[in-house]
Amino acid sequence: MKHFLIATHGELSKSFIETVEMIAGKSTNVSYFGMTKLKSGDTAKAELRKILKNKKEDEHFIVLTDIFGGSVSNICTELLLENDDFDIITGVNLPMMLSMILADADLGVEETISQGIAAAQEGIIHINRFIEKQKGCANDDLIITD
Repeated sequence: MKHFLIATHGELSKSFIETVEMIAGKSTNVSYFGMTKLKSGDTAKAELRKILKNKKEDEHFIVLTDIFGGSVSNICTELLLENDDFDIITGVNLPMMLSMILADADLGVEETISQGIAAAQEGIIHINRFIEKQKGCANDDLIITD
């Protein structure tokens, strides 16, 4: 079973989860961690270690962090190097989370991650450029395609 840990700076992770719950309903396989100004690196590392160790026997953690090279991602990477029994993906966004959390339970970890990364990338669209490409079409013909 996959368990998603959303780990970000500030309260972003909590807000992400609240937003996903608003769209897709509550999920029991999602938890969060927020790095605040009040937490030292050691405190944050201990908190994350406790979350990652508190898993069920058949559970695999997929950690979604906000930014590569940031303190949260770096601490998670340190923990990964200590015990490589989870995956870390950086650049979390709402399309990624929805894709991964709502993925078929039978979908493997690697497939879930691949689909999540693809959804994250496909969810980034410069609307101005998109509209420019569609110039000449009637407004009803503005359809987002791959």
